[in-house]
Amino acid sequence: MSIYAQTIERFNSFSYNVNDGLLQSHVDDMAFDKNNFGWLSFTNGIQKFDGHSFTQVQIQPGLPDDKGTNFFTTSTGDLLISHTHGISKYEVSNNKFSIIYQNEPGNNEVAIFLGEDEKICYFFTGRAAITGIDINSFKITSNTKTGFKDYKNDPYLKLKYSGNIISHTIGLYADSSLHIWDLKHKQILYSAKNTMVTNVFKFWLNSSYEISYFQNKKDNILMRYNFITHKNAVVVKYPGDENKSPRVVFFNWKNKNYLSYYANIFETDTSFGKKINEPKNFQNEPITGGFVTNEIKKDKLDNLYLLSANNGIRKIVANNYPIYYYGTEKRESNFVVSVLPDKKANRVLVGTQGNGLLIFDTLQHLVKQIRVLPGDKNAFTPVSMLKVNDGSYLLFCWDKKLVWQLNKNLSDLSVVQVIPKEGRELPVVKYFSNFLYQNDQVALVHSQGSLYKIDQVKKTILVAALPISDEVGCMFYNKYILAHSNDQLLFIDTGTMTVAKKISLKNTGGVRCFATDKEANIYVGSNKGIFKLNVKGDLLWMADKKQGLPDECIYAMATDKTGIIWCSTNKGIFKIAMGSNVLQLTKEDGLQENEFNTNVVAKADDGELFFGGVNGTSSFYPQAINPVTEKPTVLFTKIKINNKEISADTAAWNISRLELPYHQNSLAFDFIAMAGSNPVQYIYQYKMDGIDKEWLQNTDLQTVRYFLPPGEYVFKIYASRFFNKDAKPMKEIRIIINPPVWKTWWFITSIILLLLGGLAYAFNRYNKNKYQKKLTVLENEHRIQLERERISRDLHDSIGAYANAVLYNTELLQKENDIDQKTVLMNDLKFASKDIITSLRETVWALKKENYTAEECLLRIKNFIQVLSRYYKHIQFKAEGDASAEKILHHTNALHVVRIVQEAVTNAVKHAAAANISLTSKLCDGRWELTVVDDGMGFDYEAMKHAEHGNGLLNMNQRATESGLVFTITSTPGSGTKMTILV
Repeated sequence: MSIYAQTIERFNSFSYNVNDGLLQSHVDDMAFDKNNFGWLSFTNGIQKFDGHSFTQVQIQPGLPDDKGTNFFTTSTGDLLISHTHGISKYEVSNNKFSIIYQNEPGNNEVAIFLGEDEKICYFFTGRAAITGIDINSFKITSNTKTGFKDYKNDPYLKLKYSGNIISHTIGLYADSSLHIWDLKHKQILYSAKNTMVTNVFKFWLNSSYEISYFQNKKDNILMRYNFITHKNAVVVKYPGDENKSPRVVFFNWKNKNYLSYYANIFETDTSFGKKINEPKNFQNEPITGGFVTNEIKKDKLDNLYLLSANNGIRKIVANNYPIYYYGTEKRESNFVVSVLPDKKANRVLVGTQGNGLLIFDTLQHLVKQIRVLPGDKNAFTPVSMLKVNDGSYLLFCWDKKLVWQLNKNLSDLSVVQVIPKEGRELPVVKYFSNFLYQNDQVALVHSQGSLYKIDQVKKTILVAALPISDEVGCMFYNKYILAHSNDQLLFIDTGTMTVAKKISLKNTGGVRCFATDKEANIYVGSNKGIFKLNVKGDLLWMADKKQGLPDECIYAMATDKTGIIWCSTNKGIFKIAMGSNVLQLTKEDGLQENEFNTNVVAKADDGELFFGGVNGTSSFYPQAINPVTEKPTVLFTKIKINNKEISADTAAWNISRLELPYHQNSLAFDFIAMAGSNPVQYIYQYKMDGIDKEWLQNTDLQTVRYFLPPGEYVFKIYASRFFNKDAKPMKEIRIIINPPVWKTWWFITSIILLLLGGLAYAFNRYNKNKYQKKLTVLENEHRIQLERERISRDLHDSIGAYANAVLYNTELLQKENDIDQKTVLMNDLKFASKDIITSLRETVWALKKENYTAEECLLRIKNFIQVLSRYYKHIQFKAEGDASAEKILHHTNALHVVRIVQEAVTNAVKHAAAANISLTSKLCDGRWELTVVDDGMGFDYEAMKHAEHGNGLLNMNQRATESGLVFTITSTPGSGTKMTILV
């Protein structure tokens, strides 16, 4: 039956073949996982389809085979894959596989999934058994032998099954007969053996006891068989190639029955015998695209996937905007340069370049085409059209001097004379022309450099010259013609055809179109976006890509009833209002193409907008084009680090955090949105916090790449049908790029502390050196002082003894009267003086060498005592013993030893009144021992040490302490004194 008069049911469709990445043109099977990714089976492998790209699925743990597999998606969303080893389950959380069923030994047949009933998935094995597996626990619930022949060695015996389950029953075709199998009771309910039901190609379960089927023979008859009445009835004979088996698919979609037959799909009644409607694509072509369909699958969003015989797959999107299309099947005939909707007459007139005039009804059916004008041989190009009061249409045709009139019955074309103003030569109609204004009496049409004034009462057309000729588009505005030329907006008086006012408007790149709203604001469509001005010409705002425009080259504009501007571009149509988001429509939404033509726009009386482009005319009601309320699920499909895909226990779409070393900072992200529309229909926005200040648009789902310095970032994604500058991220990943060791806070802190420590050390060293120098000076001064004191002691101990002898002899000389005795005393004084000099020399001697031997020290002591014996003849001096020549003393210690002994002897001479003074030198246990003993009056040693006049004893103790000598004095009153030194 003809369905031409039916309303065209239009759906968006997308085709994919080997050029798009498909592994082969023929797909064996297809199913969908929880992410709604499509899985495709081929004889040579498996592919996964995310809606944009195809990815090869390799053999791996849990998936031991990938050739000729079958798929099944459970009601819980799990994807099962049958192969020669058994059945695998796809783990969507980690993008891995696990074996849930092993084939029996020796059986390598791929199981056939029959369907799901009451949470049990049933499949048919090569051993002619139906096995049930629980879809939650994946434990085997049943394994029932059917009694059918084992098909493992004969693929032609392979089981066929109905595409639906009714009341726990399923239709099976095995052993050349149809059967109804009861899944719940695990038995054959009915069989059609020994009947006319043979050579079944495809069938559908109408009820638990009736089927519709196609026979696999040349007559291509749709049959119906009732298992209770055993009646086999013809439903309808479908036309087709009688020499080929019918390509038939029964399916239910949107609660309607559909039948796919060869390269056509029809909506049918419940018997599949009566055609109700034929769904079309957005160009009013069959949604199959002319491809023969083998199988039809539905995804989780109710979109259809058509598996063609040898042309890949075709996706039919379930939900679409109500956008209409006016065009022919020939693309080259659809380049639209003007459009005129006439809803009252149920017509839409479309002017094409080089193909004349196309006339459609409002159901988008082409009802008439006028290619040539009377008397011409070549097709004409109507660049502007309008309907006049009598119901006829005026056609302004490119490169023609005259205007043509088409009567309201569309049956006759006649010439309308054009009168040039003031004797001007009649111009030709230019390519860039557009309708400007019309009321009951007058209409205006612009054509580069000319203005046509149509008097609908007098039925005359006057043409006047505009003061400019480089304008592309114009607009009638408050009795003025508004145009743009030389970076200025010109207000041209329609009466005098002179420029009444100029407003500077630069940086437009050229202006193509104008529009105005209810407040008389002016919208200028340029090659660099949209400019909005008020009545005075003040610029109110300017919109370009920074405000979310998909394209800055504005071809045509129209204002809807709410004041929103709709614009056609090279990248579809969008609507925009000040402060609102930009909604974009593209070819994928049903537009004729993404590219439109200059000033080709019209608005019908009921508000429907018509835009003409390179492949026809698209129309829609603005109020019906609202942002889809769906919220897409945004998924990462691939994450690469340094050009290598990330490998983790978590799938890419579940990763929420990445922490990487500094050298793994080249990141690439692929992502996609899943919802009712096709992924390419969404506008994708992304932003890397820490890098991007604003949302960026991702065009054509391109890979987004970043090279990140060390730091913390958040990568955010948003997807919607419109650009949203205030978008809230739908998916995000926190990224931490750790710095190298030398850039870590603790390393930098350590370096700072080390530097501070170094500075402190250097400062301390400087102060220490400065202090040391000062200390050295003080020590030198101290040493000088000590040396002074030492010299003082030396003078006291050595020279003092001789001076005392001089004093003693001087006193005797004063008392002596005997001349001879005075002479002797004088000689003693002379010798004492010489000894003083000698003592001084000995002091100097001690400073001449660095070290002295004990033997040299003992010699100096003996010389000292020998001299004293000359002066104190009443005292018996005695020196005995030797000293080692190997015992070495520093010159200071040597002098101290000598002086201590000299002090001891001198004290004995001066204070003890001793008659005998003896010195003994010997080695004792490796040490040198010197002992001075006198038989004088003795003294209280402890009392003398603390007496003020005990300088001699004090000096001896100090010298012994400085030299590390063991110094002892033993003395008691009346018993003499003993002094001992151990060196």
